[in-house]
Amino acid sequence: MRGEGAMRFFKIVCCSLLFCFSWGVAQHSEVFRENKFRLQELQRRTGTATSVAAITAGQEGFDVTYYNLDLQLSTPSRTLTGSVTIVARSLAAPLSSITLDLAQTMTVYSVKVGSVNVNFTRGAGTLIFLLDRSYQSGEIITATVNYGGAPGGTGFGSFAFDSANGTPWVWTLSEPYGARDWWPCKDHPGDKADSVDIRVTCDATLTVGSQGTLIDVIDNGNGTKTHVWRHRYPIATYLVSLAAANYSEVSGWFRYSPTDSMPVVNYALPAQLQSATSTLPLTINMLHIFSDLYGLYPFVKEKYGHAQFGWGGGMEHQTLTSLGGFSENLIAHELAHQWFGDMITMRTWPDIWLNEGFATYSVALYRERKYGLYAYRQVMGYEMTNAKRATGTLYVQDTSLVQTLFDSRLVYSKGASVLHMLRRVLGDSTFFQSLRQYAADPALRYRDASTSDFRAACETVSGKDLGPFFAQWVYGRGFPSVDYDWSTMPDGPGALVELRLRQINNASEPPFFTMPLDIRFADGNRDTTVEVIVHAAAHTFTVRLPFTPLNVVIDPDGWALMDVRQAPVNIGQEGTAPDLFALGQNYPNPFNGSTLIPFSLAEPSTVTLEIFSLLGMRVGLLQPNDRFPAGHHVLRFSPADDSRDALPSGVYFYRLALPNRSPQIKTMIYLR
Repeated sequence: MRGEGAMRFFKIVCCSLLFCFSWGVAQHSEVFRENKFRLQELQRRTGTATSVAAITAGQEGFDVTYYNLDLQLSTPSRTLTGSVTIVARSLAAPLSSITLDLAQTMTVYSVKVGSVNVNFTRGAGTLIFLLDRSYQSGEIITATVNYGGAPGGTGFGSFAFDSANGTPWVWTLSEPYGARDWWPCKDHPGDKADSVDIRVTCDATLTVGSQGTLIDVIDNGNGTKTHVWRHRYPIATYLVSLAAANYSEVSGWFRYSPTDSMPVVNYALPAQLQSATSTLPLTINMLHIFSDLYGLYPFVKEKYGHAQFGWGGGMEHQTLTSLGGFSENLIAHELAHQWFGDMITMRTWPDIWLNEGFATYSVALYRERKYGLYAYRQVMGYEMTNAKRATGTLYVQDTSLVQTLFDSRLVYSKGASVLHMLRRVLGDSTFFQSLRQYAADPALRYRDASTSDFRAACETVSGKDLGPFFAQWVYGRGFPSVDYDWSTMPDGPGALVELRLRQINNASEPPFFTMPLDIRFADGNRDTTVEVIVHAAAHTFTVRLPFTPLNVVIDPDGWALMDVRQAPVNIGQEGTAPDLFALGQNYPNPFNGSTLIPFSLAEPSTVTLEIFSLLGMRVGLLQPNDRFPAGHHVLRFSPADDSRDALPSGVYFYRLALPNRSPQIKTMIYLR
């Protein structure tokens, strides 16, 4: 029986393929889970839409250069008290008042400018105080705000008094506008302080992690300790953090030269110490990989590390990322943010893809460096599939809702997909040189950037005008759906192939996309790939080949964000049919949602196309002994993602059988 023969084949092939494919699928599933963490956790915590504030009016007249946070935590009452000293430079002439962001839940006790107590008023989420005199442009202002209260929890949490196994646990997550929920500041990414000091006094049983270098731990003799952290790099307010718990600490060293090293430290809850310890070498290896890709880790004079917090994903707090768990791809994503997000911060929130798209894409680059090209394509296969579900422009037009600002399909997946496509447009050497140029630009390094700044870096290195690329992929909407068909004519020992492409964009902006496309022609024994430039809604290309192709694959390596569908094929001017029975490779592969399976017939025949699991169980029957004419054909396989019988991620075989012929079998990878 055919089923028995197929089963023997499956048993032989499974032994050689099971390990490598199952490992890859498991790693891909990890990417899938981690990319969802932020939005899922936001929805779980808020249950409703969460507003994102715009830049606060009245803050244009000064530039903050330094913050000193001196905080006392009371875990029994779930409150904090303390003071924040701010040093700022006047940008106006004259400047007579200062406006800071501070949530209404926090009470202000007093404000001093220098040594003078000054009057202040509270607005809706603001603190406004008069200066002791009028300041001219360039003059330095020093002000101290004494305040306290129960911090709020907007956005992704802001400030949490939590517990772990019955012991106190305090942590922060201020992105995007949550810093104002627990300390007075100019809460906008475009105004970085040059440095920050953070002093935290709390129960002596707790260990406190924060930015930069731990300078001192002071025993106050009253059951409390004060942890003193110093950070001497520019930092945005949403990247300032603290985490306090009965942490266990494990550390290692990033040796970035024969004579220099930097501490790498993990603060983990005791139950997670083993995981924190086992992943420490992974982090150090990632520091080497990303330093090679983007330039040396940007805060190398201080440290890098992680502090466990009670949120589902991770947050790239500068020099001390907060993590919900110590998983490989999550660590890579947040570490990449130290370059893109922390060292270079998006200037305004609409450009947040410069943070999240870069970090998401960096996971693919990390896996490529460590595990090879297949691992890179596996990650990007998922990201591009997810990006097709995005709506709106990558440059976020509406930042009024946190859910929109952190849309994983748009900002994360499409952002990564745009970088993936840019790599194809520029070529590897120029693309990676452009990333390093962007990261090294003294006008952007430790400062902020916009999409136009990144585009300028790429154009400087490549010498290309990338305006159309950014216009369609960053500021435009949607992606192309491409239909194609092809025909052949004899040409000596080979053939002339006429390929017709038509594209539409359902989002209508732009009406069509300009892009390079790889086209692969194959006859079962050989193949060749040619590049075409698509720059209109419809194209016809003529290609001379030394063989007659049986299969044509558009974008075989998955570089373009698009859907592809083969239209009915005109086999030739004289009606000549292919002279082989051939089963082609499905595309895309790996796939999520659906995939296309091509095959060719030399003459009319009944066809059976079946899908099998690695264990030989038939899980799909696309054509049950149906009859097809001679020619080229494509069938679509779409697993039922939303049913109880949905297929799990994994490796599958597809088998094409014709009467009186040996069946042909190929493998494909399904990623949910």
